[in-house]
Amino acid sequence: MGETGKEEYKIQSFDAETQKLLKTALKALQEFAHLALTNPALKQCWDFTFRSTCFQYYLRSPSLSHCDGCVSSLGGPCTTGAGVSKAADPSNVDLEKVANIIVDQSLKDRVFSKEAGRICYTIIQAESKQVGQSIFRRSLLNRLQQEYKDREELRTRSLQAWICYVTFICNIFDYLRVNNMPMMALVNPVYDCLFRLAQPDSLRKEEEVDCLVLQLHRIGEQLEKMNSQRMDELFSLLRDGFLLQEGLSSLSQLLLLEIIEFRAADWKMTDAAQKYYYSEVTD
Repeated sequence: MGETGKEEYKIQSFDAETQKLLKTALKALQEFAHLALTNPALKQCWDFTFRSTCFQYYLRSPSLSHCDGCVSSLGGPCTTGAGVSKAADPSNVDLEKVANIIVDQSLKDRVFSKEAGRICYTIIQAESKQVGQSIFRRSLLNRLQQEYKDREELRTRSLQAWICYVTFICNIFDYLRVNNMPMMALVNPVYDCLFRLAQPDSLRKEEEVDCLVLQLHRIGEQLEKMNSQRMDELFSLLRDGFLLQEGLSSLSQLLLLEIIEFRAADWKMTDAAQKYYYSEVTD
């Protein structure tokens, strides 16, 4: 992605009210980041990757780069505490609206949808640690459920939005944990989305096959541990599609074969397979 594409993720792409809301939400994240610097148990929640993601999407505007003193640089938050204000408290943020904004943007932007899980995870941690509530998580899951119920309509209306939704819900499944385990409430919805991508009409679309394979690479092993029977059924569909279905492109056939072999190798890519598939795709 070139520099022009990257500029699209400036906070200015949102309206003024949303800019203010996201700015306030990021102040709440700064408070959590400050805690993470002094609490070893929280450090993993505020790693370099997340910080660079936040800044890439939201803090590229010179007018927001100081964020009223709360963020001193890309290297980390203000450690003096001088910039921490009442606005940094999650209880002062409309977290339901923040959840809707994140979902809305994820349905529009596949790049954003790939990173949104990390952002949501950190907001949930900040809210839980500071105010002991789960407004954001509840709002996020309610919105995911709403979009899940309307998934066929979403796919019909916009294939791109559908692919973004699948990417987003799989990303959320990957990051959100309950007692260090994936959320059971998301297992079947995620499986249902992947099964939809494995239907004959979807297998004829390279974009959907690519999405399916990417998600299985990312969360397939976790999903299988949660429900191995459904994974067996899913791969039965994929094998049938690969062997029997007409109208598959060469790329789709290659991707299906690769993910079938990937699972057969216990969700690992051998050096030989990686070299073969990489050379085939690039050629």
